[in-house]
Amino acid sequence: MRVTEGDYKRKVLGDIGEKIVSNYMSRIGRTVEMSTDPFDSEKDMKVNGVSLEVKTQVPYCLEKSFTIRRNQLNKCLNVDYFVVVQAPCEYLNEAALWKVKKGFNYNVVKLRGGGERISIPMYQDNVIKKMDIIGEDKNLLRKYSTDFGLY
Repeated sequence: MRVTEGDYKRKVLGDIGEKIVSNYMSRIGRTVEMSTDPFDSEKDMKVNGVSLEVKTQVPYCLEKSFTIRRNQLNKCLNVDYFVVVQAPCEYLNEAALWKVKKGFNYNVVKLRGGGERISIPMYQDNVIKKMDIIGEDKNLLRKYSTDFGLY
């Protein structure tokens, strides 16, 4: 199986996001246990014994939302904690860590290429910005982001 540059960058971007979250949780005194299975269907890590899922991406700027693939929705709905690491892009030069609380609103958006994504609006009561990401972490997120915030 041939790995494309896009696949490689998505994997690295996801790994960077998980490390940013793990470091943040450790700094605020939480105990972090990373999942050893890179394809864990339930969580990316446990924090103080509860499951946490991390999605790392450039936001869908036209809709001011984060998107996930439809097959990831149940995982994000059922995990104890769901976090989005926002990568900066040409249209929104911001990197941040967002907590997505249970009961978040979402809808389905059609992409230009014909696919679909679950869209989670960034600006709703159940999506809370926890911190800005700056410096080297922001630069790494930009380096490995795979799109420009437009679908």
